[in-house]
Amino acid sequence: METRNEKRALIKAPKTIKEFSKDVYVKLVGCLWRIYHEAQLLQPQHIEKMLALVKVIMEELRTKDTFLDLEGNRINLERYKQHDFGTYMHVLNVALLSAIIGLQLNYNENKLKNLILGALLHDLGKLQVPKEILNKPGILTEEERDVIKQHPLLGEEMLKDARLISSVLATIKEHHERWNGRGYPFGLKGQEIYQDAQIVAVADVYEALTADRPYRKGLPPYQALEMIIGGSGTDFNPRFVKAFQESLVLYPEGSLVTLNTGEIGVVAAIPLNMPTRPLLRLLYDQEGQYFKQTMYVDLLQDLTRFIKRLEFNQSE
Repeated sequence: METRNEKRALIKAPKTIKEFSKDVYVKLVGCLWRIYHEAQLLQPQHIEKMLALVKVIMEELRTKDTFLDLEGNRINLERYKQHDFGTYMHVLNVALLSAIIGLQLNYNENKLKNLILGALLHDLGKLQVPKEILNKPGILTEEERDVIKQHPLLGEEMLKDARLISSVLATIKEHHERWNGRGYPFGLKGQEIYQDAQIVAVADVYEALTADRPYRKGLPPYQALEMIIGGSGTDFNPRFVKAFQESLVLYPEGSLVTLNTGEIGVVAAIPLNMPTRPLLRLLYDQEGQYFKQTMYVDLLQDLTRFIKRLEFNQSE
C-alpha cells in the first residue's frame, strides 16, 4: 500500500513545468491536488503530458499576437481572477479535465491544444455577468438565470476579432448544449454539437459539482462521477463519459474505505461499468469490531450502502 508521501510523489510536476511563472505553476498544481490527489482520482501517466500541454497553451496565450482581447492586449486569464476568482479556478480545472479526456481519446497534439484553448476560454463571457449574480448565495431568479445563459454568446462576441479557429469558438458557444437537445443557447442535440464542446460539457459539469460554491459544499468526487454517468446518453455523449470514467481511479483495489453505515472495508474488485460501486471485503462493523469471518458486500447490489470516505492513512 502506498504511503501518503508516495502518493504525493505521483503528482510531481515534470522539469519543464519550472518554466511556468510561479503564479501559474501554483494555480495549476493546486487544481490538480484539489480535484484528483485528495480522492486518488487521476491515472498517474496522464499528469506529465497534461501539464506539458497546458504549458504550451499558456505560453501561446502570453506570446502570440493573434489572440487578442477587447482592449487589444493578449488574452490573460488574470482577467477572470480579477472579476471572479471562482470562475478563474473553474476554467483552469475544466481545461485540465478536458485534457484528460482528450488524452484518453488519443487526441493528437494539435487537437489537444485547441481543446484546451476552448476549455480555458469557455466561460470568458462571464466577465460580462455581474458578480452579484455569479456569486449569489441563494436561488437565482428566472431573470438572473437568463442573464447567465447569455455567457456562451457573450464569450463568442468578445472574441470575434481574435482570429481564433472556428473549433475554439464552437466550444465556447456550445459547451452548455446537451446530448438530448435540452441545453442552451441553441438547443442542439447529439452530433449537432461540436465534439470539443461535448467534451468540455462533461468536464464543466463535473468540476462544478465538486467545487465549493457560496450556496453549497462541493460533492465528493465519487458522487459527482455517479451523476455524470447517470447523464450518459441524456446530457452527455456516452463515448466521452466512458473516456472520462476510464481515465479516473476512484477506489484502487486494496484501498481502505468507510461506508455510510460506519463499516470499514477494503476494495476487492471494481466493476468497469460502475466504478463508484465496487465489491468490498468488510473488515470492521459499525461498532469498530473486527469481522472474524470473511464478509463481502457488493455495492452494485446493495444500494443502501455507499462509500463515504476513502482512507489515506492506512499504511502510516
